[in-house]
Amino acid sequence: MRCTKTRNFTVTARLAAAFAISILAAVAVGLAGCQGNAGEEQRQSKKQKIAEDSKKIVRTYAHILEQAERQPDTDAFELQEEIIQCLGGVGYIAVDLENQIDMVNYRQAEKFCQSANRGEEAEVTILLVMDNGGFVRYDLEAENKKLDVSVSSVFLEEEENSPDYFESFIASSWKYTKKGYLFFEQYHMSGFDGPPGQTAIRIRPLDQTCRRLNRKYVLPMGYRGHKLLIADWDEKDYGELDFYDLYEVMYTMKYKNDVPYADEYTKVQYEIPEKEFEDPIQTYLDVDNAWIREKTVYRADSHTYRYRPRGLYDCMEPYEPYPEVTAYEKQEDGKLKLTVEAVWALKNSDCAMISELVVCPLENGCFQYVSNRVLSVSDNIDRFWYIPRLTDEEWERLNE
Repeated sequence: MRCTKTRNFTVTARLAAAFAISILAAVAVGLAGCQGNAGEEQRQSKKQKIAEDSKKIVRTYAHILEQAERQPDTDAFELQEEIIQCLGGVGYIAVDLENQIDMVNYRQAEKFCQSANRGEEAEVTILLVMDNGGFVRYDLEAENKKLDVSVSSVFLEEEENSPDYFESFIASSWKYTKKGYLFFEQYHMSGFDGPPGQTAIRIRPLDQTCRRLNRKYVLPMGYRGHKLLIADWDEKDYGELDFYDLYEVMYTMKYKNDVPYADEYTKVQYEIPEKEFEDPIQTYLDVDNAWIREKTVYRADSHTYRYRPRGLYDCMEPYEPYPEVTAYEKQEDGKLKLTVEAVWALKNSDCAMISELVVCPLENGCFQYVSNRVLSVSDNIDRFWYIPRLTDEEWERLNE
């Protein structure tokens, strides 16, 4: 089930800038430092030229933004799709910021990658549209198998649309994969504590049914904070799954909010009423109460579960992969078997691991997860983005 996102498109400049920082960090666009090899005068000239062109680009879909302003409940995903199609219709190469919508005019981008692989001179501009209607822009120039990257951004403001950021650098590494991903990386010195420098852009399109199944069944779970997609389990044996992890992510899926328990302190725990804890889990898993209670700390006298939010010592690593459904099979009993591949920009990998996830569709658009089986994990890639929760002994020792 896809959550409908809405946005007020007449935001202030300060809010737009804050949004810019959070989005760029989340997608791991490394934007710190400058490695441009041109002189400052040439750099400023290039920046100005890109700025003027970006204003022109925004004007091509201004009518879409105006309509969105009149309809504050506009679905953000549908807005992105409409803008991308509009840009494609006038010849631009565009995709969404999170690689969930097929790139328009992708053959032009693929031709650039193929020319760059051969060491030929080539250039291309790729627009990554955000869910507020702005975009991150990549101007790429290739020569002798080197990739020169200029990255800028346009965030919508009340009075005008202007590039809020500009940086150029020579990619320390880059590749175009058989699966159709362009990866490039900005060099960061050892000890750099900002966002990582890796960028991943899907160029080749995906099957649209795979896209739809991914949005409905897999993206809401993702890979962050649980092992549902990275461990073997089924309804007879839930294996390594941690029901506290599942409570957190499934609560968010069910109620579209984070769990209502503060996690700003290291030593804090709560007693959650049994129904409140069990309902989110049992919405998405056909698991009985006894199994949940066996794998957690349950207080029979008070009918509550002990719950400890993750803290300083077991917080999750950022920049985890995101899932793509690349194949599907409808089984005789009506269940769906989905082939799920992990795209991990941090490791420049378009297939860090592959798993088979079985889902049972229910009435009214609901569904439950039935099983998962890990098929393969790429060489030299560990699933270290998942951090186990503290054991009782660790929790007590660290919080003495």
